[in-house]
Amino acid sequence: METKQVVKSILSHDENGHPFWEEIVTEKYVFSDEDKIGIVAEYNAGKMTATQIVEKYHLSGKQVLFSWMDRYLREESLSLGASEADDMAKNPDERIRELELENRRLQKALEAEALRAKAFDTMIELAESKFNIPIRKKSGTKR
Repeated sequence: METKQVVKSILSHDENGHPFWEEIVTEKYVFSDEDKIGIVAEYNAGKMTATQIVEKYHLSGKQVLFSWMDRYLREESLSLGASEADDMAKNPDERIRELELENRRLQKALEAEALRAKAFDTMIELAESKFNIPIRKKSGTKR
């Protein structure tokens, strides 16, 4: 993780209330792919919550962490097929430990998907009640 200075323009007001653009210098954190994979692995270990990870690494929000999880966990699962022969060569204790870690990772992914599904349901219910329009398809309707 490295920091980079960024110049931002913000709208300010002088003592008379007249608006003007002011440039401020802020620091932005830049993460390499290795950093992102390490952060995702730390979250998947289950010792810290997403909020704690966000605060520790100065991420802009939990969604950044979850998008990294989507990207790097999918890439990891795609590359697993090539290493099956290596897995057979490992001793049973190492294999059990790896499978337990994989199980925890999949449980975390399942929890994230359950939360996502609940958020979508809530969003649909709110839209249906607020705008008084049916969004969900009624069962038994013909095409």
